[in-house]
Amino acid sequence: AMAGVGGAGLFHAAQTFRQLVAERDGEAGVRGVRIRDWPTAGVRGVTEGFYGEPWSHAERLEQLDFLGRTKQNRYLYAPGGDPFRQATRWRDPYPAARRAEFRELAQRAKENHVVLAWAVSPGQGLCFSSADDRRALLRKVDAMRALGVRAFQLQFDDVSYEEWHCEEDAETYGTGPRAAARAQSELADAVAAHLARGTADHGEPLPLSVLPTEFYQEGRTAYRTALARGLDDAVEVAWTGVGVVPRTITGGELAGVRRAYPEQPVVTMDNYPVNDYAPERLFLGPYRGRQPAVATGSAALTANAMEQPVASRIPLFTAADFAWNPRDYSPRASWRAAVHALAGDDPQARAAVHALAANDASSMLGDEESAYLRPLTEDFWDAQSSGDRAELKAAAGRLREAFRTMERAPGLVPRSLAEDAGPWLQQLALLGRAGDAAVDLLVAQAGGDGAAAWKAQLKVQRLRGEVKAAKAVVGEGVLPDFLARALRTADEWTGVGPSGEADRKADGGPPGESGASVEKAVDGDPGTAYRARATPGTQAPPEPQRPLGPGGTV
Repeated sequence: AMAGVGGAGLFHAAQTFRQLVAERDGEAGVRGVRIRDWPTAGVRGVTEGFYGEPWSHAERLEQLDFLGRTKQNRYLYAPGGDPFRQATRWRDPYPAARRAEFRELAQRAKENHVVLAWAVSPGQGLCFSSADDRRALLRKVDAMRALGVRAFQLQFDDVSYEEWHCEEDAETYGTGPRAAARAQSELADAVAAHLARGTADHGEPLPLSVLPTEFYQEGRTAYRTALARGLDDAVEVAWTGVGVVPRTITGGELAGVRRAYPEQPVVTMDNYPVNDYAPERLFLGPYRGRQPAVATGSAALTANAMEQPVASRIPLFTAADFAWNPRDYSPRASWRAAVHALAGDDPQARAAVHALAANDASSMLGDEESAYLRPLTEDFWDAQSSGDRAELKAAAGRLREAFRTMERAPGLVPRSLAEDAGPWLQQLALLGRAGDAAVDLLVAQAGGDGAAAWKAQLKVQRLRGEVKAAKAVVGEGVLPDFLARALRTADEWTGVGPSGEADRKADGGPPGESGASVEKAVDGDPGTAYRARATPGTQAPPEPQRPLGPGGTV
């Protein structure tokens, strides 16, 4: 039997039950269990608030289903790329097709027991003291409420203290932090009062929050004091932690913000895993660095997603786990569950998604890139330096298996993830091929096969050049370093590395320019070159020689 507090509680109980179902002897079943479970954070959800290409309507519908499966109950629509909620066109109604989409979003949200919220950023295109502008904003709020929106946010994060957009505002409010806070609080209070009047008609309270100009500062300031004094007690105030993308958020920091807003509820809008400030990266590591008090002490806890909605589900899954039960939250266990949930039951798909996520795990929250590869590469280097051929063969086999999973990943992950994270999957595959070739190179050298080693080295150099030329960043600090070390080690074996650099020269031509290095002619980087002091003469050059270690040249 299942029981829950209201429809939402019963729905979330069903999600827990779904997670317990396991297949045994071809039949689905559940072990006998008794679970008493409830969320720590009353409001848990996701913000679509990045700058870049907004999600499509289909992607938003799928994300609402994901929120339902992970027992989250708030979706804040706030994409930076939507002009109808920004300074330029916030007064204008959405086109008919977009209005139909919002109605469908509202219905899907209702089915998943999620509150659909909408944010507007009018501050850079609004006259705060204008009655006409206030009425226009209230009309827009009413229009969105009619489409099914059930929570609102006024965003002033990009508003300057010193800049008004009509002369009347300067005359009415003056300038500076206190003036900005007074104008913003008056507007927010007008919206809150309007929503409260509408509650009598619609029978349900519609929450309003404010994302203030000072959304990441610590403690009390002149602006915050004035904003707190002016805001209605029911208006929630949002912050992101101390810093735009903070490495940690502590209970003490949250307490400081709550002291700055003693009467208003505080909402934590965490800027993870959003990647608009680093579009070459995916942030797929687990939610971490937040103390349990952040969940217990916030009126709401939301995570700002990446432009890639499917890839975002890995870190968002873990953020949902934290918000539900922060004291027993395990980042690593939650992350593994998130990978499995996205990949499905196919072991190969799980291994491929794991390879992508583990090689894109580092972020402002922690340096965890390629953590599973580190012991494999360390074992390989230990075996390579030991001279034990059997040990090297075993270590090489384990490392090759990991590299080949990376290489095959684009064809093994779910199609939705392949379309969502294509550039990063291609970079992962490139690194896998390059790593596999680097293992071949060093194993061939250990076996004295100079020809095979030279062939593999050329392949590593070519692939390394392709990796450097790609925009997507994967495995930073681990995989590129492995390739660089492999090439250095190979050069040392042939006598042209650091221990034999003096032996490396460009035969058959004039001396090089000051600082020129023959290494730049063979480093696999098309942006570098060896530069000579003069044009080579017409005399026939000597036969090129490249040592291949003890016993031979080519």
